[in-house]
Amino acid sequence: MVGFFTRASQRRLAQRLEDSLPAKAPLVLHLVRFPQLTINHAVLVFDARQEEAFIEFRIYDPNLPEQPETLRFDREEGTFYLPENLYFPGGRVDVYQIYHRWCY
Repeated sequence: MVGFFTRASQRRLAQRLEDSLPAKAPLVLHLVRFPQLTINHAVLVFDARQEEAFIEFRIYDPNLPEQPETLRFDREEGTFYLPENLYFPGGRVDVYQIYHRWCY
């Protein structure tokens, strides 16, 4: 594992993702539950909707290609949430961006 996830680091990531999306370039995220690893999956973020309490990221999930899915970031908790689907029971996920630097 690259490192531990803190609520502060997740807040910084959510803000960086939201700031990067106007460039219209999709972003690749790795979703995990550390240390359980009940999920170990990559998704593509292509849009965000901002509310006072949360940011709703629209994602393409290659396991569910029929329609866009949602990854929600709770601003107060500093936590990402993925809804229940075919491969994940739903709940908190730890997130980090991949394929955005030469070494990862």
